[in-house]
Amino acid sequence: MLVDANVWSELTRPRPDAAVVAFLHDNREELYLSTIVMAEVEFGIANAPDPVRRERLIEFADRLLLRCHDRVLAPDFETAAVWGRLKFELRSTGQRIEDIDLLIAAQAIAAGMPLVTRNVSDMARTGARIINPWQP
Repeated sequence: MLVDANVWSELTRPRPDAAVVAFLHDNREELYLSTIVMAEVEFGIANAPDPVRRERLIEFADRLLLRCHDRVLAPDFETAAVWGRLKFELRSTGQRIEDIDLLIAAQAIAAGMPLVTRNVSDMARTGARIINPWQP
């Protein structure tokens, strides 16, 4: 299962959603980290105005990489092909999805993995199989 940034980032909250924490724990050996998600995490670190928050995010990124060290997925040519097709299809029907979200969805589709996300409204339009750990 490819995990979206909005799911991983739940772990950075003072009181993370219990269902999400349980999902991440119960499925820990099946969860993959996208390098695209790490780009989002790095942006969050760079964008954090509070040095304490920035340091916590750096520690979170380090823990995340350790947790998924053998399950990191980088985009490949199949991801690029899926992204291009999806971008065209969505644009031709007047639908817009942020490129970074579309890349993550394309990556999940290309890898044949479900996408674990809270962003169901956008990601479902891509045809990706969606798991929303906030809902039973």
